[in-house]
Amino acid sequence: MRYVGRTLGIGLNMGKPFAFYLLCSRSFPNRKAARKGNAAYIINQTETDNPYVSYPVVRLTREYAVVTNGLHTDFIAQALEWERPRKALVHVLDALDYERDSYNTPRIAGIIQRGERRGWLGFAGREEFWVREIELEEGKAFLTATYNVDGFQEVEMSFSTARELAERAMRLPFENRVLAIGVVERKEEWELGTAE
Repeated sequence: MRYVGRTLGIGLNMGKPFAFYLLCSRSFPNRKAARKGNAAYIINQTETDNPYVSYPVVRLTREYAVVTNGLHTDFIAQALEWERPRKALVHVLDALDYERDSYNTPRIAGIIQRGERRGWLGFAGREEFWVREIELEEGKAFLTATYNVDGFQEVEMSFSTARELAERAMRLPFENRVLAIGVVERKEEWELGTAE
């Protein structure tokens, strides 16, 4: 197994878009996920002055679900009020750039749109920057990570509920898994589920 740090993916299941976030951590494994309204947060449980270990991880709007590994979650959701997904990712990721921690942790982000068979992934690292629009494929997820994933890769992914999606993400063959969050389109709203 390899260590990939934070991982997120977007895909298509039963004709509906989905997204997930998998937190793998060596330095801060004592964290939990909490939902508040139309957002989910990663909350650190140990004392630290590191500003990057607690953050909004999912933001749900009527049309979009945004999943990221940091505070850029909310900025991207706000940008989607007046910009298309690709431009929202480009502008926010370019403005904030990678995290200024001891690892120069990249910022990663994913967007899915209600009723669409396409999604968007973005990556802002110290020496690499990209944003991609992706045609989603049934039963597959396209994932990227902060470390040790070159661009993005495909994985098979099938499930029935958002919780099952999170549980499936927790079984991905990566080291130091802590928790996962799944987001699935339903008829009236987004469904969100977690697994630890």
